[in-house]
Amino acid sequence: MNNKYFLLPLLLAALFFSGCRKTDYVVLDNPAYLRVFNCLEFTTNLDNKDAPQPFLTFLVDPVMDDAGVPVSAAITGDFLERRSDWARPYPDAASNVLWQKEYPGTKRVLAAPIVNGYDLSSWAQVPSGKHHIVFRTRPLNNVPYFELDKMERGVTLIDTTIDLSAGEVYTMHALIKEYTSQQPFMYLRKETFPKQPFADSMVYVNFYNLSAANFYTKAPDAVPNEDLSNTKLSDTMNVYYSLNKLAANGAPVALPGYKGIPVGQIIYSLEPKVTPYYSFPLFADTSSNKIFTGNMSQQFGFYAPGFTPENLGYPAFIPVGVYAAVIMGDYGESGRNAYLPFKIKCDLRTGLVVSIHSGTNNPRSFATVNTVEYINRRMYVTTIQRKFAPPVY
Repeated sequence: MNNKYFLLPLLLAALFFSGCRKTDYVVLDNPAYLRVFNCLEFTTNLDNKDAPQPFLTFLVDPVMDDAGVPVSAAITGDFLERRSDWARPYPDAASNVLWQKEYPGTKRVLAAPIVNGYDLSSWAQVPSGKHHIVFRTRPLNNVPYFELDKMERGVTLIDTTIDLSAGEVYTMHALIKEYTSQQPFMYLRKETFPKQPFADSMVYVNFYNLSAANFYTKAPDAVPNEDLSNTKLSDTMNVYYSLNKLAANGAPVALPGYKGIPVGQIIYSLEPKVTPYYSFPLFADTSSNKIFTGNMSQQFGFYAPGFTPENLGYPAFIPVGVYAAVIMGDYGESGRNAYLPFKIKCDLRTGLVVSIHSGTNNPRSFATVNTVEYINRRMYVTTIQRKFAPPVY
């Protein structure tokens, strides 16, 4: 115990002077590693018009009073709003925001360490074993959950139990289980990327369709004030990728040999199973210096069976569910359109490739592991990065 108190000032000093992490690298005994996203976005209808907004508090092993209201918890993830389009590979140390796009987000926690070379500081250490998990609604204000009056501590949207294995990496989502009922549920996926033999010279990505059951058949094909109909994925679609650089006119143009490459499928499923990873070269542009890739973007097209980049036709005139696409990185200044209905910047210069000051190189490009998740007409990307050498000034 005395050793822990002796080390605490040293850890705090290291955090203060580093200025680039919100991470506490104290280690629990046999921890698991957990990252939590609020993916709820209720579709308002006559049946649920009075439902509470999905601004959440995430609780692990809560203690309830006789009325079923939480009075404390072993772990609290408060002020949890809907997730960002891009989940960064490491937390924003400079941020002191109260409302969080994920747990742990910028919250000061016992963060996961480097695991098999991967920076998991966006995951929190949690005790392994069985836990009671609760997601509660909360008011849209800045009062911490357990300082709220009990009458304001919301209602329970999700109440379940989980069993976490020591040393494993988990991603948890609050999702909608079925489109008509809008009933939330918890989705927990045990990740495999730390154990897979991935090469430093390749960028990896996998795909999930985690939409609510019956979303494709029952959700409207068109959205009010939205002229893009191709934001709706059917349950099974083939995936093709292109690697692009900007042309002189500011439009993305595919690199030679990297246009419309087939890489598998995106399939609707709420089963928490890891889908296959696909890869492309870190330095696909042969004109790069092999240190920085140069500004670029990655484009993933989703095609219904029977359609390909060659026979698609103009996307604005094809049926709903036949085509959609997402592009990441330096894709120019143009807005969303029928060809590219989803646009997510990720790394501003290089998309799914992280380019950062490392050693004497500013920037240096690094391969990553990425997950693309389609959820009820929204596209989300999570990027994981390997440990890199700190900058030399």
